[in-house]
Amino acid sequence: MKAPTWIFLATALLSVITGCRKAELPDFVTAEEKNVMETNPCFPTMGKGGMGIISADLFATTNTKRNEIQWGSGENSRKWIGRRASMPEVLVFFDGKVWPPQSLPHGFDKSKSVVVSFEENYTRFYDYAHHQGGYYERHPPEERYDD
Repeated sequence: MKAPTWIFLATALLSVITGCRKAELPDFVTAEEKNVMETNPCFPTMGKGGMGIISADLFATTNTKRNEIQWGSGENSRKWIGRRASMPEVLVFFDGKVWPPQSLPHGFDKSKSVVVSFEENYTRFYDYAHHQGGYYERHPPEERYDD
């Protein structure tokens, strides 16, 4: 085999081994915002009690089998549950609802939204209303395929 083929195969194998699966962020997320999401660890890095604070009333779980966020409080609290924790997934939280990036509602206002990216080992976010973002480490329980 030629050298470029070996390099391609080695790169592909390395990305599989390291589990570097990322979800595709919406086009409106700038390089600067992506950088904040990737380089700004939140403390405690696993969240507190398995919950990472994204904003005053929006939280991401860090220790569940599925991608999850919760918002609101008391009787008005809501929960969104997505794919298995090992599957990358991106959502946009806007107007008290969860939206897939490719189906944002008419009248969408980026400045009032939060982008959340679930990856195998991290939950990353950027809150446009507060111009802040970061990531939490994820430590979901071991997956079982019977649930």
